[in-house]
Amino acid sequence: MAGEDAAERVDVVIVGAGPTGLTAAHLCARLGLSAVVLERRDGPQRSPAAHVVNARTFEIWRQAGVAMGPVFEQCLPPEEAGEVHWVTKLGGDVVGSLPFERQGDEMLAVTPTPIRNLSQHRLEPLLLAPDLDVRYRHTWTSMSALADGVSVEVDGTEGRYRIDAAYQLGADGAGSPVRHSLGIELTGPRTIQSFVMVHLGADFRSLVGDAKGVLYFLVDPVVGGTFVCHGADREWVFMHGWDPGVEPMEAFTEERCRDLVSSALADPTAGFEVLGISNWHMSAQIADSYRSGRTFLVGDAAHRFPPTGGLGLNTGVADVHNLVWKIAAVEAGWADPSILDTYEAERRPVARFNCDQSLANAFKLIEVPIAFGFTDDPDGSARVLADVLADPARRAEVEAAIAGQAIHFDLLGLQLGHVYDGPLVVGDGTEAVVLDEPARDYLPSTRPGGRLPHGWLDDGTSTLDLVDLALPTVLLRDGTEPPALPSSAVARAVDAEVWDDTFGIAADVCLVVRPDQHIAARRSVVDAVGALELLFPAAAEVVS
Repeated sequence: MAGEDAAERVDVVIVGAGPTGLTAAHLCARLGLSAVVLERRDGPQRSPAAHVVNARTFEIWRQAGVAMGPVFEQCLPPEEAGEVHWVTKLGGDVVGSLPFERQGDEMLAVTPTPIRNLSQHRLEPLLLAPDLDVRYRHTWTSMSALADGVSVEVDGTEGRYRIDAAYQLGADGAGSPVRHSLGIELTGPRTIQSFVMVHLGADFRSLVGDAKGVLYFLVDPVVGGTFVCHGADREWVFMHGWDPGVEPMEAFTEERCRDLVSSALADPTAGFEVLGISNWHMSAQIADSYRSGRTFLVGDAAHRFPPTGGLGLNTGVADVHNLVWKIAAVEAGWADPSILDTYEAERRPVARFNCDQSLANAFKLIEVPIAFGFTDDPDGSARVLADVLADPARRAEVEAAIAGQAIHFDLLGLQLGHVYDGPLVVGDGTEAVVLDEPARDYLPSTRPGGRLPHGWLDDGTSTLDLVDLALPTVLLRDGTEPPALPSSAVARAVDAEVWDDTFGIAADVCLVVRPDQHIAARRSVVDAVGALELLFPAAAEVVS
Protein backbone atom coordinates (compact mmCIF):
# COMPACT_ATOMS: atom_id res chain seq x y z
CA MET A 1 0.00 0.00 0.00
CA ALA A 2 1.30 3.47 -0.81
CA GLY A 3 2.75 5.66 1.88
CA GLU A 4 1.42 9.01 3.00
CA ASP A 5 3.32 11.06 0.42
CA ALA A 6 3.00 8.73 -2.54
CA ALA A 7 -0.23 7.99 -4.35
CA GLU A 8 -1.55 4.80 -5.76
CA ARG A 9 -2.75 5.09 -9.32
CA VAL A 10 -5.83 3.27 -10.57
CA ASP A 11 -8.32 3.72 -13.33
CA VAL A 12 -11.38 3.87 -11.08
CA VAL A 13 -11.87 4.47 -7.38
CA ILE A 14 -15.26 3.25 -6.17
CA VAL A 15 -16.55 4.67 -2.90
CA GLY A 16 -18.92 2.22 -1.26
CA ALA A 17 -19.03 -1.59 -1.22
CA GLY A 18 -22.75 -2.12 -1.39
CA PRO A 19 -24.29 -4.05 -4.30
CA THR A 20 -23.88 -1.08 -6.66
CA GLY A 21 -20.22 -0.50 -5.85
CA LEU A 22 -19.36 -4.20 -5.97
CA THR A 23 -21.13 -4.59 -9.32
CA ALA A 24 -19.07 -1.69 -10.64
CA ALA A 25 -15.92 -3.46 -9.43
CA HIS A 26 -16.89 -6.65 -11.28
CA LEU A 27 -17.54 -4.70 -14.46
CA CYS A 28 -14.20 -2.91 -14.16
CA ALA A 29 -12.41 -6.23 -13.69
CA ARG A 30 -14.07 -7.73 -16.78
CA LEU A 31 -13.19 -4.65 -18.83
CA GLY A 32 -9.56 -4.48 -17.77
CA LEU A 33 -9.92 -1.34 -15.65
CA SER A 34 -7.96 -1.29 -12.40
CA ALA A 35 -10.27 -0.40 -9.52
CA VAL A 36 -10.19 0.04 -5.76
CA VAL A 37 -13.34 -0.12 -3.64
CA LEU A 38 -13.30 1.91 -0.42
CA GLU A 39 -15.76 1.00 2.32
CA ARG A 40 -15.91 2.61 5.76
CA ARG A 41 -17.76 -0.36 7.28
CA ASP A 42 -15.71 -3.18 8.75
CA GLY A 43 -17.24 -5.76 6.43
CA PRO A 44 -20.30 -6.63 4.40
CA GLN A 45 -23.78 -5.65 5.49
CA ARG A 46 -24.78 -7.53 8.67
CA SER A 47 -28.53 -6.99 8.83
CA PRO A 48 -31.27 -7.31 6.24
CA ALA A 49 -31.81 -4.31 4.00
CA ALA A 50 -32.80 -4.54 0.34
CA HIS A 51 -34.05 -7.98 -0.61
CA VAL A 52 -35.67 -7.80 -4.06
CA VAL A 53 -33.30 -8.70 -6.88
CA ASN A 54 -35.05 -8.32 -10.20
CA ALA A 55 -34.50 -10.10 -13.48
CA ARG A 56 -32.46 -7.33 -15.09
CA THR A 57 -30.02 -7.20 -12.16
CA PHE A 58 -29.37 -10.92 -12.43
CA GLU A 59 -28.81 -10.51 -16.18
CA ILE A 60 -26.26 -7.78 -15.49
CA TRP A 61 -24.40 -9.87 -12.91
CA ARG A 62 -24.40 -12.75 -15.38
CA GLN A 63 -22.66 -10.54 -17.94
CA ALA A 64 -20.32 -9.04 -15.32
CA GLY A 65 -18.94 -12.47 -14.46
CA VAL A 66 -20.45 -12.84 -11.00
CA ALA A 67 -20.53 -16.49 -9.90
CA MET A 68 -24.28 -16.99 -10.21
CA GLY A 69 -24.51 -20.49 -8.72
CA PRO A 70 -23.84 -19.41 -5.11
CA VAL A 71 -26.09 -16.38 -5.58
CA PHE A 72 -29.09 -18.44 -6.69
CA GLU A 73 -28.47 -20.96 -3.92
CA GLN A 74 -29.00 -18.20 -1.35
CA CYS A 75 -32.20 -16.86 -2.94
CA LEU A 76 -35.53 -17.67 -1.35
CA PRO A 77 -37.41 -20.09 -3.60
CA PRO A 78 -40.65 -18.83 -5.17
CA GLU A 79 -42.73 -21.27 -3.16
CA GLU A 80 -41.52 -19.55 0.02
CA ALA A 81 -41.44 -15.93 -1.17
CA GLY A 82 -44.03 -15.86 -3.89
CA GLU A 83 -46.90 -14.13 -2.09
CA VAL A 84 -47.82 -11.00 -0.15
CA HIS A 85 -50.41 -11.18 2.60
CA TRP A 86 -52.61 -8.74 4.55
CA VAL A 87 -53.12 -10.27 8.00
CA THR A 88 -54.66 -9.38 11.33
CA LYS A 89 -51.51 -10.71 13.02
CA LEU A 90 -48.57 -12.70 11.80
CA GLY A 91 -50.09 -16.17 11.84
CA GLY A 92 -53.60 -14.72 12.23
CA ASP A 93 -56.51 -14.24 9.84
CA VAL A 94 -55.40 -13.73 6.22
CA VAL A 95 -57.64 -11.00 4.85
CA GLY A 96 -56.18 -11.03 1.34
CA SER A 97 -53.17 -12.21 -0.67
CA LEU A 98 -51.42 -11.38 -3.92
CA PRO A 99 -48.62 -12.94 -5.96
CA PHE A 100 -45.24 -11.28 -5.46
CA GLU A 101 -44.09 -10.56 -9.02
CA ARG A 102 -43.82 -13.23 -11.69
CA GLN A 103 -41.27 -15.77 -10.53
CA GLY A 104 -42.33 -18.98 -12.27
CA ASP A 105 -40.71 -20.94 -15.08
CA GLU A 106 -42.93 -19.12 -17.58
CA MET A 107 -40.60 -16.14 -17.09
CA LEU A 108 -37.79 -18.12 -18.73
CA ALA A 109 -39.31 -17.19 -22.07
CA VAL A 110 -38.38 -13.52 -21.52
CA THR A 111 -35.37 -13.70 -19.18
CA PRO A 112 -32.82 -16.33 -18.21
CA THR A 113 -32.96 -15.10 -14.61
CA PRO A 114 -36.40 -14.34 -13.09
CA ILE A 115 -36.81 -12.11 -10.04
CA ARG A 116 -35.92 -13.55 -6.63
CA ASN A 117 -35.64 -12.44 -3.02
CA LEU A 118 -32.15 -12.32 -1.54
CA SER A 119 -31.31 -10.27 1.52
CA GLN A 120 -28.53 -7.75 1.07
CA HIS A 121 -26.56 -9.05 4.05
CA ARG A 122 -26.40 -12.45 2.36
CA LEU A 123 -25.82 -10.97 -1.08
CA GLU A 124 -22.83 -8.75 -0.40
CA PRO A 125 -20.41 -11.55 0.60
CA LEU A 126 -21.38 -13.35 -2.62
CA LEU A 127 -20.38 -10.31 -4.69
CA LEU A 128 -16.86 -10.36 -3.28
CA ALA A 129 -14.24 -12.09 -5.41
CA PRO A 130 -10.48 -12.67 -5.09
CA ASP A 131 -9.69 -10.41 -8.05
CA LEU A 132 -11.53 -7.41 -6.56
CA ASP A 133 -9.62 -4.90 -4.40
CA VAL A 134 -12.23 -4.19 -1.73
CA ARG A 135 -10.91 -2.33 1.32
CA TYR A 136 -13.09 -2.39 4.42
CA ARG A 137 -12.41 0.13 7.18
CA HIS A 138 -10.96 2.48 4.59
CA THR A 139 -12.85 5.75 4.77
CA TRP A 140 -13.01 8.27 1.95
CA THR A 141 -12.29 11.67 3.51
CA SER A 142 -11.86 14.18 0.68
CA MET A 143 -11.06 14.66 -2.98
CA SER A 144 -9.45 17.15 -5.30
CA ALA A 145 -9.53 17.45 -9.06
CA LEU A 146 -6.56 16.52 -11.21
CA ALA A 147 -6.02 17.39 -14.83
CA ASP A 148 -6.59 13.76 -15.73
CA GLY A 149 -8.84 12.58 -12.92
CA VAL A 150 -9.28 12.87 -9.17
CA SER A 151 -7.11 12.54 -6.09
CA VAL A 152 -8.76 10.92 -3.09
CA GLU A 153 -7.65 11.06 0.54
CA VAL A 154 -8.32 7.87 2.49
CA ASP A 155 -8.15 6.98 6.17
CA GLY A 156 -7.09 3.35 6.11
CA THR A 157 -6.34 0.74 8.71
CA GLU A 158 -2.64 1.72 8.63
CA GLY A 159 -3.06 5.47 8.38
CA ARG A 160 -3.92 8.08 5.80
CA TYR A 161 -2.98 7.64 2.13
CA ARG A 162 -3.88 8.94 -1.31
CA ILE A 163 -5.28 7.36 -4.45
CA ASP A 164 -5.12 9.09 -7.81
CA ALA A 165 -7.72 7.79 -10.25
CA ALA A 166 -8.88 8.62 -13.72
CA TYR A 167 -12.49 8.32 -12.54
CA GLN A 168 -14.40 8.19 -9.29
CA LEU A 169 -17.76 6.55 -8.63
CA GLY A 170 -19.73 7.71 -5.61
CA ALA A 171 -21.59 4.56 -4.60
CA ASP A 172 -21.60 5.62 -0.95
CA GLY A 173 -25.30 5.58 -0.20
CA ALA A 174 -28.06 8.03 0.58
CA GLY A 175 -25.91 10.23 2.80
CA SER A 176 -23.07 10.20 0.21
CA PRO A 177 -20.06 12.18 1.42
CA VAL A 178 -18.91 12.23 -2.21
CA ARG A 179 -22.12 13.95 -3.30
CA HIS A 180 -21.93 16.44 -0.44
CA SER A 181 -18.33 17.31 -1.31
CA LEU A 182 -19.46 18.19 -4.84
CA GLY A 183 -22.27 20.43 -3.58
CA ILE A 184 -24.88 18.42 -5.49
CA GLU A 185 -28.33 18.59 -3.94
CA LEU A 186 -31.17 16.10 -3.89
CA THR A 187 -34.60 17.18 -5.09
CA GLY A 188 -37.75 15.69 -3.59
CA PRO A 189 -39.20 14.90 -0.17
CA ARG A 190 -36.49 13.85 2.29
CA THR A 191 -38.78 12.20 4.84
CA ILE A 192 -42.18 10.87 3.80
CA GLN A 193 -42.44 8.47 6.71
CA SER A 194 -40.08 7.05 9.33
CA PHE A 195 -39.82 3.50 10.60
CA VAL A 196 -38.25 1.52 13.40
CA MET A 197 -36.74 -1.70 12.06
CA VAL A 198 -36.52 -4.69 14.41
CA HIS A 199 -34.28 -7.44 13.09
CA LEU A 200 -35.45 -10.80 14.42
CA GLY A 201 -33.97 -14.23 14.63
CA ALA A 202 -36.94 -16.59 14.59
CA ASP A 203 -38.43 -19.70 13.10
CA PHE A 204 -42.00 -18.65 12.32
CA ARG A 205 -42.79 -21.49 9.92
CA SER A 206 -45.31 -23.13 12.21
CA LEU A 207 -46.82 -19.72 13.00
CA VAL A 208 -47.53 -18.72 9.38
CA GLY A 209 -48.44 -22.25 8.29
CA ASP A 210 -49.58 -22.39 4.67
CA ALA A 211 -49.54 -18.59 4.35
CA LYS A 212 -45.96 -18.52 3.11
CA GLY A 213 -44.76 -15.23 1.74
CA VAL A 214 -42.25 -12.41 1.68
CA LEU A 215 -44.39 -9.54 3.04
CA TYR A 216 -47.08 -9.50 5.69
CA PHE A 217 -48.96 -6.22 6.08
CA LEU A 218 -50.71 -5.98 9.45
CA VAL A 219 -54.22 -4.61 9.32
CA ASP A 220 -54.22 -4.38 13.12
CA PRO A 221 -54.82 -0.63 13.76
CA VAL A 222 -53.44 -0.83 17.30
CA VAL A 223 -50.06 -2.37 16.48
CA GLY A 224 -49.56 -1.64 12.80
CA GLY A 225 -46.47 -2.55 10.83
CA THR A 226 -45.10 -4.95 8.27
CA PHE A 227 -43.20 -8.23 8.59
CA VAL A 228 -40.57 -8.92 5.95
CA CYS A 229 -39.49 -12.53 5.64
CA HIS A 230 -35.80 -13.09 4.97
CA GLY A 231 -36.15 -16.83 5.51
CA ALA A 232 -39.15 -18.12 7.45
CA ASP A 233 -36.97 -20.47 9.48
CA ARG A 234 -34.32 -17.95 10.49
CA GLU A 235 -34.71 -14.19 9.93
CA TRP A 236 -37.44 -11.58 9.87
CA VAL A 237 -37.72 -7.82 10.02
CA PHE A 238 -40.60 -5.98 11.66
CA MET A 239 -41.18 -2.45 10.34
CA HIS A 240 -43.12 -0.16 12.66
CA GLY A 241 -44.13 3.42 11.94
CA TRP A 242 -42.31 6.02 14.00
CA ASP A 243 -42.74 9.78 14.40
CA PRO A 244 -39.37 11.35 15.38
CA GLY A 245 -41.20 14.55 16.33
CA VAL A 246 -43.15 12.73 19.03
CA GLU A 247 -40.51 10.49 20.60
CA PRO A 248 -36.80 9.87 20.20
CA MET A 249 -35.36 6.71 18.77
CA GLU A 250 -33.92 5.92 22.20
CA ALA A 251 -37.47 5.21 23.38
CA PHE A 252 -37.44 2.02 21.31
CA THR A 253 -35.56 -0.14 23.76
CA GLU A 254 -35.14 -3.85 23.23
CA GLU A 255 -37.88 -4.49 25.80
CA ARG A 256 -40.30 -2.20 24.03
CA CYS A 257 -39.48 -3.70 20.64
CA ARG A 258 -40.02 -7.19 22.04
CA ASP A 259 -43.43 -6.11 23.28
CA LEU A 260 -44.28 -4.59 19.88
CA VAL A 261 -43.34 -7.74 18.01
CA SER A 262 -45.16 -10.01 20.49
CA SER A 263 -48.33 -7.95 20.14
CA ALA A 264 -48.10 -8.36 16.35
CA LEU A 265 -48.02 -12.18 16.57
CA ALA A 266 -51.11 -14.39 16.65
CA ASP A 267 -49.25 -16.38 19.30
CA PRO A 268 -47.52 -13.84 21.57
CA THR A 269 -45.57 -16.66 23.18
CA ALA A 270 -43.82 -17.56 19.91
CA GLY A 271 -40.10 -17.38 20.52
CA PHE A 272 -37.80 -14.91 18.77
CA GLU A 273 -34.52 -13.09 19.35
CA VAL A 274 -34.02 -9.37 18.80
CA LEU A 275 -30.84 -9.19 16.71
CA GLY A 276 -30.83 -5.46 16.10
CA ILE A 277 -32.85 -2.24 16.19
CA SER A 278 -32.44 0.55 13.67
CA ASN A 279 -34.44 3.29 11.97
CA TRP A 280 -35.08 4.34 8.43
CA HIS A 281 -36.63 7.32 6.68
CA MET A 282 -38.62 6.88 3.48
CA SER A 283 -37.50 9.39 0.85
CA ALA A 284 -38.20 10.14 -2.80
CA GLN A 285 -35.23 12.16 -4.04
CA ILE A 286 -33.05 12.42 -7.12
CA ALA A 287 -29.71 14.18 -7.40
CA ASP A 288 -29.78 17.39 -9.40
CA SER A 289 -26.72 16.18 -11.28
CA TYR A 290 -25.11 12.78 -11.68
CA ARG A 291 -21.67 14.05 -12.62
CA SER A 292 -19.04 16.59 -11.73
CA GLY A 293 -15.95 16.32 -13.89
CA ARG A 294 -14.67 12.78 -13.61
CA THR A 295 -16.78 11.90 -10.58
CA PHE A 296 -20.09 10.12 -11.12
CA LEU A 297 -22.89 9.40 -8.67
CA VAL A 298 -24.48 5.95 -8.79
CA GLY A 299 -27.03 4.02 -6.76
CA ASP A 300 -28.47 5.57 -3.61
CA ALA A 301 -25.98 8.44 -3.85
CA ALA A 302 -27.90 9.51 -6.97
CA HIS A 303 -31.44 8.57 -6.03
CA ARG A 304 -33.52 7.52 -3.03
CA PHE A 305 -36.82 5.67 -3.49
CA PRO A 306 -39.53 4.33 -1.23
CA PRO A 307 -39.04 0.56 -0.87
CA THR A 308 -42.44 -0.12 -2.42
CA GLY A 309 -41.33 -1.83 -5.59
CA GLY A 310 -37.87 -2.94 -4.50
CA LEU A 311 -36.23 -0.62 -7.01
CA GLY A 312 -33.34 0.97 -5.15
CA LEU A 313 -30.72 -1.78 -5.38
CA ASN A 314 -31.77 -2.74 -8.88
CA THR A 315 -31.65 0.80 -10.23
CA GLY A 316 -28.15 1.24 -8.80
CA VAL A 317 -26.86 -1.93 -10.47
CA ALA A 318 -28.28 -0.75 -13.80
CA ASP A 319 -26.60 2.64 -13.25
CA VAL A 320 -23.09 1.19 -13.22
CA HIS A 321 -23.95 -1.22 -16.06
CA ASN A 322 -24.73 1.85 -18.14
CA LEU A 323 -21.63 3.78 -17.03
CA VAL A 324 -18.64 1.47 -16.69
CA TRP A 325 -18.51 0.26 -20.31
CA LYS A 326 -18.53 3.89 -21.43
CA ILE A 327 -15.54 4.65 -19.21
CA ALA A 328 -13.75 1.60 -20.63
CA ALA A 329 -14.60 2.66 -24.19
CA VAL A 330 -13.07 6.09 -23.64
CA GLU A 331 -9.97 4.58 -22.07
CA ALA A 332 -9.66 2.08 -24.95
CA GLY A 333 -9.90 4.91 -27.46
CA TRP A 334 -12.88 3.77 -29.47
CA ALA A 335 -15.33 6.27 -27.96
CA ASP A 336 -15.07 10.01 -27.55
CA PRO A 337 -15.14 11.34 -23.95
CA SER A 338 -18.47 13.01 -24.75
CA ILE A 339 -20.03 9.54 -24.45
CA LEU A 340 -19.80 9.99 -20.67
CA ASP A 341 -22.41 12.75 -20.88
CA THR A 342 -24.97 10.13 -21.88
CA TYR A 343 -24.80 8.47 -18.46
CA GLU A 344 -26.91 11.10 -16.75
CA ALA A 345 -29.01 11.70 -19.86
CA GLU A 346 -30.00 8.02 -19.99
CA ARG A 347 -30.13 7.05 -16.34
CA ARG A 348 -31.69 10.08 -14.63
CA PRO A 349 -35.04 9.67 -16.46
CA VAL A 350 -35.07 6.03 -15.37
CA ALA A 351 -34.56 7.12 -11.76
CA ARG A 352 -37.37 9.63 -12.12
CA PHE A 353 -39.72 6.98 -13.48
CA ASN A 354 -38.77 4.43 -10.82
CA CYS A 355 -39.08 7.02 -8.06
CA ASP A 356 -42.55 8.05 -9.21
CA GLN A 357 -43.62 4.42 -9.49
CA SER A 358 -42.32 3.62 -6.00
CA LEU A 359 -44.07 6.67 -4.57
CA ALA A 360 -47.34 5.76 -6.28
CA ASN A 361 -47.08 2.25 -4.85
CA ALA A 362 -46.50 3.62 -1.34
CA PHE A 363 -49.53 5.91 -1.45
CA LYS A 364 -51.71 3.24 -3.02
CA LEU A 365 -51.25 1.06 0.07
CA ILE A 366 -53.39 3.58 1.96
CA GLU A 367 -56.41 2.30 0.02
CA VAL A 368 -56.60 -0.79 2.26
CA PRO A 369 -57.07 0.99 5.64
CA ILE A 370 -59.44 3.40 3.88
CA ALA A 371 -61.52 0.43 2.71
CA PHE A 372 -61.67 -0.78 6.32
CA GLY A 373 -62.83 2.64 7.44
CA PHE A 374 -60.00 3.14 9.94
CA THR A 375 -59.59 6.51 11.64
CA ASP A 376 -56.92 8.10 13.84
CA ASP A 377 -58.55 6.41 16.85
CA PRO A 378 -56.79 3.02 17.25
CA ASP A 379 -59.35 1.58 19.68
CA GLY A 380 -62.26 2.68 17.51
CA SER A 381 -60.54 1.29 14.44
CA ALA A 382 -60.02 -2.02 16.25
CA ARG A 383 -63.78 -2.29 16.70
CA VAL A 384 -64.25 -1.42 13.03
CA LEU A 385 -61.82 -4.19 12.11
CA ALA A 386 -63.85 -6.75 14.03
CA ASP A 387 -67.09 -5.55 12.42
CA VAL A 388 -65.65 -5.67 8.89
CA LEU A 389 -64.23 -9.16 9.29
CA ALA A 390 -67.61 -10.37 10.54
CA ASP A 391 -69.55 -8.80 7.64
CA PRO A 392 -69.05 -10.64 4.30
CA ALA A 393 -70.09 -7.62 2.22
CA ARG A 394 -67.72 -5.21 3.96
CA ARG A 395 -64.95 -7.78 3.93
CA ALA A 396 -65.42 -8.12 0.17
CA GLU A 397 -64.81 -4.38 -0.20
CA VAL A 398 -61.52 -4.74 1.65
CA GLU A 399 -60.54 -7.73 -0.48
CA ALA A 400 -61.24 -5.63 -3.59
CA ALA A 401 -58.94 -2.89 -2.27
CA ILE A 402 -56.23 -5.50 -1.71
CA ALA A 403 -56.73 -6.85 -5.22
CA GLY A 404 -56.15 -3.29 -6.46
CA GLN A 405 -52.62 -3.41 -5.06
CA ALA A 406 -51.61 -6.01 -7.66
CA ILE A 407 -49.76 -3.48 -9.83
CA HIS A 408 -47.42 -2.83 -6.91
CA PHE A 409 -46.21 -6.42 -7.11
CA ASP A 410 -46.33 -7.01 -10.84
CA LEU A 411 -43.85 -4.74 -12.61
CA LEU A 412 -42.18 -6.91 -15.23
CA GLY A 413 -42.16 -4.01 -17.67
CA LEU A 414 -40.22 -1.90 -15.23
CA GLN A 415 -37.67 -4.67 -14.76
CA LEU A 416 -36.98 -5.22 -18.46
CA GLY A 417 -38.64 -2.47 -20.46
CA HIS A 418 -36.71 0.76 -19.95
CA VAL A 419 -35.82 2.38 -23.28
CA TYR A 420 -32.93 4.79 -23.87
CA ASP A 421 -32.88 7.68 -26.31
CA GLY A 422 -30.22 10.12 -27.40
CA PRO A 423 -26.93 10.04 -29.32
CA LEU A 424 -26.20 6.37 -28.55
CA VAL A 425 -29.43 5.23 -30.16
CA VAL A 426 -30.19 5.49 -33.88
CA GLY A 427 -33.92 5.43 -34.53
CA ASP A 428 -35.32 3.58 -37.49
CA GLY A 429 -38.52 5.51 -37.96
CA THR A 430 -40.68 3.14 -35.95
CA GLU A 431 -42.40 4.17 -32.77
CA ALA A 432 -40.53 3.09 -29.66
CA VAL A 433 -42.17 1.01 -26.96
CA VAL A 434 -42.33 3.43 -24.05
CA LEU A 435 -43.21 2.38 -20.51
CA ASP A 436 -46.54 3.52 -19.19
CA GLU A 437 -47.34 3.90 -15.50
CA PRO A 438 -47.69 1.37 -14.05
CA ALA A 439 -45.00 -0.51 -15.95
CA ARG A 440 -46.75 -3.83 -15.57
CA ASP A 441 -46.16 -5.59 -18.85
CA TYR A 442 -43.09 -6.20 -20.95
CA LEU A 443 -43.24 -6.60 -24.71
CA PRO A 444 -39.95 -7.84 -26.21
CA SER A 445 -38.91 -5.66 -29.11
CA THR A 446 -35.89 -5.04 -31.31
CA ARG A 447 -36.69 -1.35 -31.70
CA PRO A 448 -33.58 0.71 -30.94
CA GLY A 449 -33.15 1.84 -27.36
CA GLY A 450 -34.57 -1.18 -25.59
CA ARG A 451 -32.92 -4.22 -24.07
CA LEU A 452 -32.09 -7.00 -26.51
CA PRO A 453 -34.81 -9.68 -26.29
CA HIS A 454 -33.82 -12.91 -24.62
CA GLY A 455 -34.01 -16.20 -26.46
CA TRP A 456 -32.47 -19.56 -25.61
CA LEU A 457 -29.65 -20.84 -27.81
CA ASP A 458 -28.90 -24.50 -28.47
CA ASP A 459 -25.99 -24.50 -26.00
CA GLY A 460 -28.20 -23.35 -23.15
CA THR A 461 -27.00 -19.76 -23.22
CA SER A 462 -29.07 -16.68 -23.98
CA THR A 463 -29.03 -14.24 -26.86
CA LEU A 464 -27.98 -11.75 -24.17
CA ASP A 465 -24.79 -13.77 -23.73
CA LEU A 466 -23.79 -12.98 -27.32
CA VAL A 467 -23.28 -9.32 -26.45
CA ASP A 468 -19.65 -8.32 -25.93
CA LEU A 469 -19.08 -6.33 -22.74
CA ALA A 470 -16.18 -4.36 -24.20
CA LEU A 471 -17.24 -3.58 -27.77
CA PRO A 472 -20.36 -2.94 -29.85
CA THR A 473 -21.81 -6.20 -31.13
CA VAL A 474 -23.39 -6.64 -34.54
CA LEU A 475 -25.89 -9.49 -34.47
CA LEU A 476 -26.65 -11.23 -37.77
CA ARG A 477 -28.93 -14.07 -38.76
CA ASP A 478 -26.88 -17.25 -39.18
CA GLY A 479 -25.90 -17.66 -42.81
CA THR A 480 -25.78 -13.92 -43.49
CA GLU A 481 -22.47 -12.64 -44.86
CA PRO A 482 -21.00 -10.28 -42.26
CA PRO A 483 -19.92 -6.82 -43.39
CA ALA A 484 -16.34 -5.56 -43.07
CA LEU A 485 -16.52 -4.19 -39.54
CA PRO A 486 -14.12 -1.86 -37.77
CA SER A 487 -11.72 -3.54 -35.40
CA SER A 488 -13.60 -1.99 -32.47
CA ALA A 489 -16.73 -4.03 -33.11
CA VAL A 490 -17.57 -7.72 -33.18
CA ALA A 491 -20.02 -9.75 -35.24
CA ARG A 492 -22.01 -12.64 -33.84
CA ALA A 493 -24.33 -15.04 -35.65
CA VAL A 494 -27.71 -15.98 -34.23
CA ASP A 495 -29.34 -19.31 -35.04
CA ALA A 496 -31.91 -18.75 -37.77
CA GLU A 497 -34.80 -20.21 -35.78
CA VAL A 498 -33.98 -18.09 -32.74
CA TRP A 499 -33.58 -15.05 -34.97
CA ASP A 500 -37.00 -15.55 -36.50
CA ASP A 501 -38.85 -16.53 -33.31
CA THR A 502 -37.18 -14.15 -30.82
CA PHE A 503 -36.33 -11.12 -32.95
CA GLY A 504 -38.89 -11.47 -35.73
CA ILE A 505 -36.93 -9.37 -38.22
CA ALA A 506 -35.77 -9.99 -41.78
CA ALA A 507 -32.61 -11.91 -42.59
CA ASP A 508 -31.00 -8.89 -44.27
CA VAL A 509 -31.36 -6.79 -41.09
CA CYS A 510 -28.75 -6.62 -38.34
CA LEU A 511 -28.83 -5.33 -34.76
CA VAL A 512 -26.07 -3.12 -33.42
CA VAL A 513 -26.05 -3.78 -29.68
CA ARG A 514 -24.25 -1.71 -27.08
CA PRO A 515 -22.12 -3.45 -24.44
CA ASP A 516 -24.92 -2.91 -21.89
CA GLN A 517 -27.20 -5.12 -24.05
CA HIS A 518 -29.37 -2.22 -25.25
CA ILE A 519 -30.00 -2.05 -28.98
CA ALA A 520 -28.30 0.96 -30.55
CA ALA A 521 -29.49 0.48 -34.12
CA ARG A 522 -31.60 -1.78 -36.33
CA ARG A 523 -30.34 -1.49 -39.90
CA SER A 524 -29.86 -3.46 -43.06
CA VAL A 525 -26.65 -5.45 -42.98
CA VAL A 526 -25.09 -3.23 -45.64
CA ASP A 527 -25.70 -0.20 -43.40
CA ALA A 528 -24.10 -1.73 -40.29
CA VAL A 529 -20.85 0.19 -40.65
CA GLY A 530 -22.76 3.39 -41.29
CA ALA A 531 -24.67 2.90 -38.05
CA LEU A 532 -21.43 2.34 -36.17
CA GLU A 533 -19.97 5.51 -37.69
CA LEU A 534 -22.99 7.49 -36.46
CA LEU A 535 -22.89 5.98 -32.98
CA PHE A 536 -19.18 5.62 -32.34
CA PRO A 537 -17.15 7.58 -34.89
CA ALA A 538 -13.85 6.61 -33.26
CA ALA A 539 -14.74 2.91 -33.50
CA ALA A 540 -15.12 3.09 -37.26
CA GLU A 541 -11.65 4.39 -38.02
CA VAL A 542 -10.00 1.00 -38.66
CA VAL A 543 -11.66 -1.67 -40.79
CA SER A 544 -10.55 -5.26 -40.22
